[in-house]
Parts: sequence; C-alpha cells; structure tokens
Amino acid sequence: MDRERGPAAIDDNNVGIIAEYNPLHNGHKYHIARARELSGADGVVVVLSSSFTQRGEPALLSRWDRAECALPAGADLVLGLPAFFSCHSAGAFAAGGVDTLAATGIVRFISFGMEDPVFDISQLLDILVQEPITFKDSLKKHLNSGFSYVKARALALSEVDPCYGEFISRPNNSLAVAYMERIRRSSLDIRCIPVQRMGGGYHDSTLPPPEGGVVLAGASAIRRSLVEKGLESVLASMPTTTSDILARRLREGRCATSNEILFRIARAMLLGTPRESLSAYSGMSEGVGNRLSRLAAECGSWEEFVGRCVTGRYTRGRIQRLVIHLLLGIGQEENIRLQRSGPAYIQPLAANDRGVEMLRTMRKRASFPLRGKPLLHGRGPERELASIETRASGLWECVADSFLPGSEKRRRFFTGRGCAAEGSAP
Repeated sequence: MDRERGPAAIDDNNVGIIAEYNPLHNGHKYHIARARELSGADGVVVVLSSSFTQRGEPALLSRWDRAECALPAGADLVLGLPAFFSCHSAGAFAAGGVDTLAATGIVRFISFGMEDPVFDISQLLDILVQEPITFKDSLKKHLNSGFSYVKARALALSEVDPCYGEFISRPNNSLAVAYMERIRRSSLDIRCIPVQRMGGGYHDSTLPPPEGGVVLAGASAIRRSLVEKGLESVLASMPTTTSDILARRLREGRCATSNEILFRIARAMLLGTPRESLSAYSGMSEGVGNRLSRLAAECGSWEEFVGRCVTGRYTRGRIQRLVIHLLLGIGQEENIRLQRSGPAYIQPLAANDRGVEMLRTMRKRASFPLRGKPLLHGRGPERELASIETRASGLWECVADSFLPGSEKRRRFFTGRGCAAEGSAP
C-alpha cells in the first residue's frame, strides 16, 4: 500500500537510478530525463558505483568526478554504492543498489534501461523467486555441464519458454531482472520504470554513427575510443559538462585508462600468495586460484591474462572480479556475511539545491546512517564495508595514470546549483 501523500510528503516522490556512469554519456542523460518524465517524480536519486565496476575493472574516473558529472545531466542527489557491491555479481550489485535506494526513505520509483522494456516478465520473475523444483534441477544440470551461472540460468529458463532465455541473455534485461527480483523478494514498495535503451549496446566496442549530430554510444565503446583515438573522438558521445571534467582529469592524470598497472599488482599478489592460501579469498573455489596463479606467471598483459583465464564457467567479468576481490582482501566468509547483511550506511557524494533538501529529509527517514565518511572503527558490517571502501580507493589511486597518494581520501561532498555544477572538486 502506498504511503500517505500530502504537502509535507513531497520528498518521497523521487525516482532512483543505479548507475556506473563510466563515463556518463548522452544515453545516460536521456535515461535520467525519461525516468523523471515517465515517473512524474519531483527528484532523481542516483546510487553510483565505487572505484571498481561490476565488470571487475577500475572506473575511468573517480566516483567523486562521476558524481559531479551526474548533477548537470539531471540528477539531484548522488549516493555511493560501496565497492563491495559495485564490484560483484549482478545479484549482489542489484541488491546493494536497491537496498540503498529503499533505505533512503524518499524513493518511490526505480528506473533502469532495458533492451525489451515492454516484455511481460511476470512469470519469469515468479520462476526466479519461487524456484520450482523443475527449474532448480535444470539449472543444476547446466551448471554441472560447465556453464557459467548466467548461461546456465538462461538455458534453464529457455526450457520453460525459449523467449525467456533469449530475453535474459541481453545484458540490460538481465540487470533489470536482478533489480526487480530484489524488490519482489524484499517486498519493497518501489515501482519499476523501465526505459528503452538507446544507441550502442552494453558490450559494443565501436562508436555508432551520429543521429542528428548526437552519438548514442555505450560506455565500453567510449572508453575504447578514448584510449585508442583520444578525447576528440568521443566528445559527441557525452554532455559538455562530462567532457570538460574528463579533459581536466586526463590532463592531471587522474583517470584510469589502462589496466597494465593493475595487472602487475595482481601478478605480484598471485605469485606471492601460496596457492593453498588463495582458496581463502572470495570466489576462489574449484581450483580457479591455481589457474590464475599459473597463468599470471606466463602472461605479459592484462588482456592476455584475462583472456586465457576465461572458461565456459568463468566469464571475463567473473575472472576480473575475482582478481579485484583478491587485491581488496575480501575473504570467502566475509563475502558471504556481507551479502547477507547488505549495505550498512549511505554516503552522499554530490547534490544540487533540491538534493540538499532531500538529504535533510533523509536524516529523519533513512533506515541507514548517513556518513560523510564511512566509519572504520567499531564493529559489524559498516566497519567491514568501510575498510573495503578505503582499500578500493587506495588501489584505484595506484592504477590511475598518475599516482597521487591520498587524493581520494581528500575528496569531499560536492554541491552544485541548478543544472550546471558550480565550483570544482578538490
């Protein structure tokens, strides 16, 4: 049942978006505007990934810079998604983001992009939530055949209806289902607002041709073109406010444009850790730690290493996440414990005038504490999540183009007025 509405309840009429903005591009700006329009919301709350993304890679820009980009693109308030959740499987990523939005106490809607937003997924969701025995047996059969969980699930759903397997095999559809599944399982009073994904696909590696002078490219294609051809090649793909921040950070070396430093750090860690000890780290089961250790000694680049590590069961994203979890020191038991407990705090990253008012309301309604900085002292999930966050920020500084130790620790909550961010982050 909806909460009672009235003049004093205006601040719960907001739409939430879970995003990486790696980097923020024209498609993201379109999504923010469309989410606000379709929901009729008064404000937009973004839960933004931390220093490492769901694919298991360092973000191009720091979370602070990406949060600053979000304000002129239409967001009112940007909150951080802890690194533990932002660099994890789709289920953990979605759960962390949805739980954070729900904990604000001011979000009535959630919006996400989909390849097929009008597809009726009610029965598909029933299967995933209720897990009938026939589906579980089929899923187990395909997992035992050596398929990844994502592929095994698609095959199991295809046995129910071929359309289901095809639908969930598309990346944005899959993540949207993860959001909806979390909402259903948690019985949350949040309405879903799907938006048709525009332009280049999630995994596309080349920029599409412009449409009406505007390029609607995916973030992967933008990052690749940026590295291979330079900033000029991607300017038409993003708002001017994003390109201005990106240009400044590129000049300063405060971007992570290569994974080669990351590979050297990972290689040293893998070769320096006894193979029998690797199994204590998150996800390092079934001997995959031995495979990573052996191939780290043989490979000369990140691309070669990841490419050779990939198998039918272990996708590229999963391999990369395993490495990041190893570097962040996330253990098997800690991984299970934190997935069960979920987020434990809310960290605001950026806000405009309306966003500041939303924060004032959140201080009264939020079910998690608001933290300018996560607490490293004390006990429990907040301390563990804060510790991982601190290590993630330090690792991101190491893999950035220029090493500026402590730069992330000195960053502070950013405020911007109106549609254009004013001032500059430190």
